[in-house]
Amino acid sequence: MKISLIFISTILVLSVVLPFLLFVYNGAKNTVSVKKQAEAIIKGNGLVYSLKEVWRKNFIGISTDNKAITHIKFNSDKSKTINDINLIEVKACNIIKSYQNGANKSQSLKSLALEFIYKTSGKPNTIVSFFDVDDDLTEDFELQRIEKWQALIKNAIIAQPNLKLAS
Repeated sequence: MKISLIFISTILVLSVVLPFLLFVYNGAKNTVSVKKQAEAIIKGNGLVYSLKEVWRKNFIGISTDNKAITHIKFNSDKSKTINDINLIEVKACNIIKSYQNGANKSQSLKSLALEFIYKTSGKPNTIVSFFDVDDDLTEDFELQRIEKWQALIKNAIIAQPNLKLAS
């Protein structure tokens, strides 16, 4: 009687704890994999990053001289999207939020992106996606993350000297 109770209790505890541990391990392994892939890519561009962040399948970093932003998105089909943005050419940085209506007339976040507006009018704006409900089902502090990066980028844009060349 006592052995069967211990056996059933052990199986019950393992059935609850083991999946949780597997999810945590798998998430940590994916993050380490994305970090390694991003480090291999950015090693060749010659920039040193003062601040960088990895979440899900994304990497973003700002150079130590605050003149460049690099964003890498690793897609599910093993391809990657790399955005190297020179902040000297950027006039403004805006957050683009998109919402969708739910069944109960409630709104949920559909996508979050940063839009880089350039000083030259001929250059099209660059949009860097931080969250898309089609790629990720749940938001994981992306709103706080995008606000933090927008503030960093705005400070870097303001700090850039606005020099005009003499003719």
